Amino acid sequence: MFEDLANKTALISGGARGQGASHARELAALGVNVVITDIRDELGAAVAEEIVSAGQKATYLHLDVRSSADWASAVEAAEKQYGSVDILVNNAGVVQCAPVDLLSDEDWDEVIGINLAGVFRGMRAVIPAMRRAGGGAIVNISSVFGVKGTWGYAGYVASKAGVAGITKSAALTYAADNIRVNAIAPSSVDTPMLDEEKVIMAENPYFDFDEWMASQPIPRIAQPQEVTDLLVYLVSDRSRYCTGGIYPIDGGILAG
Repeated sequence: MFEDLANKTALISGGARGQGASHARELAALGVNVVITDIRDELGAAVAEEIVSAGQKATYLHLDVRSSADWASAVEAAEKQYGSVDILVNNAGVVQCAPVDLLSDEDWDEVIGINLAGVFRGMRAVIPAMRRAGGGAIVNISSVFGVKGTWGYAGYVASKAGVAGITKSAALTYAADNIRVNAIAPSSVDTPMLDEEKVIMAENPYFDFDEWMASQPIPRIAQPQEVTDLLVYLVSDRSRYCTGGIYPIDGGILAG
């Protein structure tokens, strides 16, 4: 179905669990050489081993998305092993539930450094490799909260809105290089990060998760595979006329 993806190489940040691991497994099953990166080395290596055991191609590399050196090393390793980098999935992220007046400098720097600056550093590292490959597809993971905002998530909303903005700018800038850049904006997804978020939500008096779910036209949590299905479309030739888009997968919340 997605024959054009066979033998391409995808670099995925935050690939050790949750959405990132789902993306890695599906792309590998479609014949993509998958380079999984994360700071959770044991989990990431296990995902890569699982993929290889299934007869597919995967490599795990340690990568802190805040480190330009780590990004440069990952791109170099991917090109050396597989010959190119054709796909970038900027998936790594952290969530914080804090309003402006309760957000520390350290927490602000962390969420911006990972969620937004990490996306910038990833694209900056990969774009020259994609030029060498004759083009590529980049998918950045934003959030529905980066499109509409929400109560008490100041740093997180700012970071994800920034991801949407840099996606649009890069799409315009690199279309002539045959590099397409899009973003996915999910609502809540059933991942370990959501489990962690629910714990810290208790400290956010502005946001009630149950009310948030009930407000969605499709009032349930998304499954990682549902995000992956959209991602596969966006990195394949089926979306070859799509660039600069921010694609919600949100149970219809943005329609209201």
